[in-house]
Amino acid sequence: MKRLYFFILTIFIGCSSKTPVDMELVLYDRSGQYITGDNYSSLFFFNQKVYNGPAYNRYRSGEKREEGVLKNGFKSGPWTGWDKEGKKKYIGEYEKGKAHGKWTGYYPNGNKKYEGRYELGSQTAGWSYFNKEGKKNLEEDYYICTEDCKDNHPPDRRGVKYICKKLGRLKEQRKI
Repeated sequence: MKRLYFFILTIFIGCSSKTPVDMELVLYDRSGQYITGDNYSSLFFFNQKVYNGPAYNRYRSGEKREEGVLKNGFKSGPWTGWDKEGKKKYIGEYEKGKAHGKWTGYYPNGNKKYEGRYELGSQTAGWSYFNKEGKKNLEEDYYICTEDCKDNHPPDRRGVKYICKKLGRLKEQRKI
């Protein structure tokens, strides 16, 4: 009985690794969705194994480019990107493989470069841009889809959510 318990515990621990995988070496990109190499076929509809867990990308020179979590094969949650010198380039959130949530970019000197929000891959609300010294030099306002706007949307089709055509359009720009 102790051997069986030890064997099951070993299998469980081995299969629940939280070690990030290199997306270029271990996974295949299928239109923004990452699948494992297990039973990989050139006919994409035979590939049923999507990757869930931490992952990262590297530059060709070997430095880490970005790191985050894949959920159902798509980038999800917070991701961090670095330049080739290893300095933080951005911090942003993804949902189902598209930029969604707060994003902040940085200059190589560490000062903030931009700050804003994405919704389903499009810029929304207020964005602020900064110069290399960290002083705000530009503000932009992007269209936000309100409840009134959503009431005028056509219905979702086949489970695919309608994306507002106005989303991501620049409304106003102010230089400071």
